[in-house]
Amino acid sequence: MASLYLRRTLTGFAPADEPSAEIARKFKVGETYRAEVKKPRSYRHHCLIFALLSLTYENLPEGLEGRYASFDQFRQAVAIAAGHVQELITLDGEILLQPKSVAYDSLDQAAFEKVAAAMMSVCAKILDVSEPELAGEVSRYADATYGAVAA
Repeated sequence: MASLYLRRTLTGFAPADEPSAEIARKFKVGETYRAEVKKPRSYRHHCLIFALLSLTYENLPEGLEGRYASFDQFRQAVAIAAGHVQELITLDGEILLQPKSVAYDSLDQAAFEKVAAAMMSVCAKILDVSEPELAGEVSRYADATYGAVAA
């Protein structure tokens, strides 16, 4: 099952960003597909959090750049560092922290904003920059990556 972001236009729905356009190109023209359409919590905030994580991942300082095998592992590590976790108690009684999802269905807007602020703090510390400076870079990165639809 594919998830993509769509923007409503006068002529119908169109992919809202390049990653969604890539997914849409995989569907055959003329075929019929079933979809469930939901208005996301805040598309701009969604773009900003993934821009924050991507920008940080792409600029990991020496010593951290080889630590994560994938972006997803890095994203989970940031979620844990930001305190966005659930506890799992193993059969041996050990408490493990597992990252919670930042998906639209898992958080309301207020909870998402708290998680995003905590992740911003974690990433600013990783990159050794101020949060306002990082926020500006993230905004520019999101605009370049996701376009004006993310505004």
